[in-house]
Amino acid sequence: MKFQRNIFLCIFFIGFMVACLSSCSTATTESTKVSLKPLPQFTPAERYIIAVIPFEYKGEQEQYKTLSNKLDDLIVGEILQTGRFRVVERSRIDAILKEMVLSQTGIIDENTAGKIGKQLGAEMVLVGSLTAVNPIKKRDSMGSSVWRETRGFEISLQGRLTNIVRGEIVAATKATGMEAQQEKMAFGAKTGLIAPEETLLNKAMETAVKILVNNLSGQIEPRSGP
Repeated sequence: MKFQRNIFLCIFFIGFMVACLSSCSTATTESTKVSLKPLPQFTPAERYIIAVIPFEYKGEQEQYKTLSNKLDDLIVGEILQTGRFRVVERSRIDAILKEMVLSQTGIIDENTAGKIGKQLGAEMVLVGSLTAVNPIKKRDSMGSSVWRETRGFEISLQGRLTNIVRGEIVAATKATGMEAQQEKMAFGAKTGLIAPEETLLNKAMETAVKILVNNLSGQIEPRSGP
């Protein structure tokens, strides 16, 4: 009788723990809190013609090297939304990089970026790098047979705006974006569903780009002169 009661209590406890965890049907999300500075748009005459040079990948993990291509598209999109720039088409930049045999090395210094910008008729060039991609993977114990698993990514960027006419860097900044989700496990049962790694990676990158572009754009004054 005592044995049956213990079995019943054990089953009841397990069911109770699973039910408590199941009350949360989605994974808990942790993200970088984004506080962007309000940026009034420039008039069409005040906007700079800018060439966005492909960002260099400086991370340690080779598997994330291809992120640079997606990163460039995100940056262009954010720059256009500021209403402070007119962006040179990517195809024109790629054509010049191919002529200069730089597309394969991905290494472009300030002087080279300035020369590229002048050939494209740009007034400014944006040069930068993806400095780190840090996967977040950890498991924390919350008691007997109960675990909390966290997965996500943290991405770090840095960028510089150079005024070709004046030949000087007019803005520089760094930015970090983080996106992580948590799920709980008890006695083999899971609650919540962590998003695929690609989704978490993209969201972390989008956050970092928003911060980077906002910081850079907020450091420049409207274009003057013809």
